[in-house]
Amino acid sequence: MELYRPLCADEYHEIEALKFQGFPPRSGEQPLFTALLSQEGASQIAKHMKVAKQTEPTVYVVSFLVDDAYIRQFPVQHTDDRNRRALWIPADEMDILNQHLIGGIRVLASYEVNRDDGDIFFA
Repeated sequence: MELYRPLCADEYHEIEALKFQGFPPRSGEQPLFTALLSQEGASQIAKHMKVAKQTEPTVYVVSFLVDDAYIRQFPVQHTDDRNRRALWIPADEMDILNQHLIGGIRVLASYEVNRDDGDIFFA
């Protein structure tokens, strides 16, 4: 299954350090890893993400393939916007998720965001 994720610059640099072969562990205040089913939804979120003032104002959209047999255990989380349907993967599953990635994480787009206009935090 192909999934998508908007990234702040900090998370992007952590993935870059892993040579785009996996996602970093989640911090204690991030109990879930959210992966979207739609590139359009990930791009919409990225373009409107709030970023901390002390971080770079660049956000990224990445895609990644995950083994279907593994990823199907996570139910689709529905929203009113079909493009924002997502899978919520528990933080303690990150190592397992990384083992089920097929190929590397691919950067699809990057956006410079206006910190004053941001309205969405994404975990």
